[in-house]
Amino acid sequence: MSPILARLAARNAFRGVQQQQRTFSVYKSLRQFARSFEHAPFERLPVSTNSAAADWGRQIKRVGKQGAVYFPAIGMILGWPYLAAQGLDGRV
Repeated sequence: MSPILARLAARNAFRGVQQQQRTFSVYKSLRQFARSFEHAPFERLPVSTNSAAADWGRQIKRVGKQGAVYFPAIGMILGWPYLAAQGLDGRV
């Protein structure tokens, strides 16, 4: 094949590939970007993998650790005026 015909064939093949590509849509790309932040996407899950079983022991352990910090902290934040009044006994 001559170099001229080879170049024309390559150019035509490249144009065919360009025409088959989807047009760029800002709306679609922004929508995909926003949907990437969803915790549970509304798309159908792939059937090639099974969902993981619930690990209730780990969940209870996590909630217990958070509660061990949360409830005493809230008690101090909300209870310090009462503790100050009892500790100073009105001597301020």
